[in-house]
Amino acid sequence: MNAIALCGFMGCGKTTVALALEKNYKLKHIDTDKYIEEKENMLISQMFENFGENYFRDKEHDAICTLSKEKGFVLSLGGGAVTFERNVKALKENGYKIVFINTDLAIIKKRLENDSSRPLLKSNDIDTLYNSRLPIYESASDIIITCSDEDADTVAQMIVNKIKKA
Repeated sequence: MNAIALCGFMGCGKTTVALALEKNYKLKHIDTDKYIEEKENMLISQMFENFGENYFRDKEHDAICTLSKEKGFVLSLGGGAVTFERNVKALKENGYKIVFINTDLAIIKKRLENDSSRPLLKSNDIDTLYNSRLPIYESASDIIITCSDEDADTVAQMIVNKIKKA
């Protein structure tokens, strides 16, 4: 249980759950989006605006390739990371268990209702985007955790229990 990558739709709780895993299970947490922003010295929304989504996706792939070589991490991935097979392949080749945090769309919508920082929400219908990504998250994942509105510590415990059983 020393190489976990959390995936799921934006607002599903990946970063919050990763922080709970870090606190409760002594895993070091890295948010791949924040890592990319720090490395590029630019917000993701600026990358999308200035250079386009493909530029960001290449930076995301580079980050995942670099970070997945390290163990003892829980990575919280960007919402679109596992929609690219090259990222899934890099994670699995390096021994990461991909955990899909499957949060109810109504809860996600409520969490994102005042969030203007997400570039793909500006140009896409949230229902369409969510529904197109759902089967991809499911097929990329080794473990699926279905949540409604549990707290992060509870979800972290659910993940640990499933990994131990796997």
